[in-house]
Amino acid sequence: MTRVSVCLATYNGERFLREQLNSILSQLLCDDEVIVSDDNSDDNTRSIVMSYNDRRVRLITNPSRRGHVGNFANAMVHATGQFIALSDQDDIWVEHRLERMLNLMKEQPELSLVIGDFVEFNRTGQLHALPDLGPSPKNGLTQLSRIFLGRAKYWGCTFLFRRELTRFILPIPRRIESHDIWIAMNACIHGRVGHLQEVTLLRRLHDQNVSQPRRGLPIILRSRINYFLGLIQASIR
Repeated sequence: MTRVSVCLATYNGERFLREQLNSILSQLLCDDEVIVSDDNSDDNTRSIVMSYNDRRVRLITNPSRRGHVGNFANAMVHATGQFIALSDQDDIWVEHRLERMLNLMKEQPELSLVIGDFVEFNRTGQLHALPDLGPSPKNGLTQLSRIFLGRAKYWGCTFLFRRELTRFILPIPRRIESHDIWIAMNACIHGRVGHLQEVTLLRRLHDQNVSQPRRGLPIILRSRINYFLGLIQASIR
């Protein structure tokens, strides 16, 4: 079985994709894989992926737009690895990131998800330090409530999780708006979340980052209800 599957979601990512792919491939073994799920890009994204001519890289093209959540779900469906890492198209993996995250998983087999710290950088290369994750949570219910309330700042691009977790993650319910929150909640319920308190990722800030506008309380409450109902459905599958 493949050791690691990196699930990389792309859409019109030609500007930064090659730098990200290079940082990932340099950390993979010959039997690992990168699943690139492209959301029907109309730039040179797919051409860049195919130019690698690397058997570890698999390109899957959506016939129509699925959005970022559906695109990541599509990549995970095709992953065959024991461990799954998520990747955005425009960041940079820090050297030895994967090795350190895998070591933590192997040292603590009860962990279903490992999350690393990251720093942000802009077009001038200036780094912006962020508050670190802190120690790994000891109480799953407390951590679940923090995620539910939006107090645990988890980003999917910093995730590495066990393949077994996809039993509960997939399929992602249609009304779930953030795969990050969905995965982290399921990891708390069906295992434990571990924090690797090291910078594992350089997250690039630019004019095409996917971000949500500020929302009102009714929209937030409706979103949380959808997560709650989705968790119930996933637990009884």
